[in-house]
Amino acid sequence: MKDKDYFAAAARAVAEQLADNAALHVPLDPDVADFMGAFWEEALSLADVIEDGLLTLNEQGEALYV
Repeated sequence: MKDKDYFAAAARAVAEQLADNAALHVPLDPDVADFMGAFWEEALSLADVIEDGLLTLNEQGEALYV
């Protein structure tokens, strides 16, 4: 079974358990929870840093964040 198939099957199993009892606490593997959209990351992208002028390059071409 591929990871995506495993995660989808696990998500369906959780949804079925919660449909039967919405107050039920269902422990999840972090990867399954991530597949279900539990985690949202709002990290800066390189484009954001460049747009804000926070990224400069030194003479050796190394990125410096100021």
